[in-house]
Amino acid sequence: MRAILALLLLGGAAAPASAQIDGHVSIVFDVLPDIDPAEGAQGAGELRARVFAERRDQFGEHLRLNLAGYVDGLWADRHKIGASVVVRDAVARPTDAYVEFVSSRFDVRAGASRLVWGRLDEFQPTDVVNPIDLTRFILEGRGEARLAVGMVRGRLFLPHSSTLEGVIVPGFRASLFDQLDEDSSPFNIANDARRTLSSAGSDGPAYVLTRSEPEFGRGSAQGGGRFTSTFRRVDWGVSAYRGFRTFPVLVVSPTFAGPLVVTETFPRFTMIGGDFETVHGLWGVRGEVAVFPDDEMQSTRAGRGVRGRGVEGGAGVDRRAGEYRIAANVLWSWRQVDTSTPAGRDFDGDEELERSDVSLVVAADRSFARETRTLRVLAVYDPGDATVFSRLIGAISMRDNLWIEGSAGIFAGSSLDTIGRLTRRDFAYVRLKVFF
Repeated sequence: MRAILALLLLGGAAAPASAQIDGHVSIVFDVLPDIDPAEGAQGAGELRARVFAERRDQFGEHLRLNLAGYVDGLWADRHKIGASVVVRDAVARPTDAYVEFVSSRFDVRAGASRLVWGRLDEFQPTDVVNPIDLTRFILEGRGEARLAVGMVRGRLFLPHSSTLEGVIVPGFRASLFDQLDEDSSPFNIANDARRTLSSAGSDGPAYVLTRSEPEFGRGSAQGGGRFTSTFRRVDWGVSAYRGFRTFPVLVVSPTFAGPLVVTETFPRFTMIGGDFETVHGLWGVRGEVAVFPDDEMQSTRAGRGVRGRGVEGGAGVDRRAGEYRIAANVLWSWRQVDTSTPAGRDFDGDEELERSDVSLVVAADRSFARETRTLRVLAVYDPGDATVFSRLIGAISMRDNLWIEGSAGIFAGSSLDTIGRLTRRDFAYVRLKVFF
């Protein structure tokens, strides 16, 4: 982060006179009351602060420089496995720090960046390039949750509004449950499995946790491509990507003596996807599907990953009218174990691994009083597992550069999917944001 701040300052020597630094300072106070207290309650009160700065410069007609990063700080009273702990933490990271060469026929970007694939609201099956911060995804949404990765991205602009895009990600970066003291975070759902392992211990630790990430080099390379075009009034695209799962799959290795060894692994996957978007009258219509012919799923029964395949897709409609937008999406997923090997056949028909799910997602945005008041609503419902997540965010502009924001989120139901595992993580927060 120091290098980014230095570039932000030194860039002024060669940058156009009109270039400037923009950003904001925000302070958030959030609480997770845990309305169903029990042993191991996750109740917490947190104070989060962020300083964000961004600078965009253009040198001549073809060269652009984008430098952006943030410093996050945390002071929190968290409850972890039934014990009260006071946590302090701070991180400094880039969001977009890249150089880009642009022409009428092609462009090339190199550096740390975030790349958006997919067209649905919040849950985009083909959006697999960037890892995410799960806490920011829950509190604010996918756009704020994407974490930058080092990449080289090139686009070739073809006739008839067509674009061919290729991306190479030379190094691996894992997703995070929380960028700030992840081990004690209330949204770290991996702690549920750790509590189960801890309860099995008697004298001494029940397990030893290790991590096996892809080492930088040829073995850590990821990449793919996307082709987009327009036919009549339909925008469509196809994509493919070969990469690593960014949330860990746990592998439990028993030992003859001493604690269990639990290893966090990040298996490879292959994604082939397609998407479309069009307009019919006042309504926008969108669809997206991602096929995973080579993937790995977590088996809690076996304590390891199991090779398999899956499909995730969805369709949605949205409508804009004046100062409001409403959207509805139907998502569907299907998973199956690869039974071509004896190890896979042991899991044939396993209800945890071989399953299909349908979810309904509704999103709405509304602005008032010349966009000085805003409301955003998100609701996710899984009728099969009877799980619900709903979030309301409201913001008021006190003056041109000062906003006050409040939000509340509720989880209901319990299941093996991500939303179901977040039960008892209801939250509310108040944020003060000052722009400069």
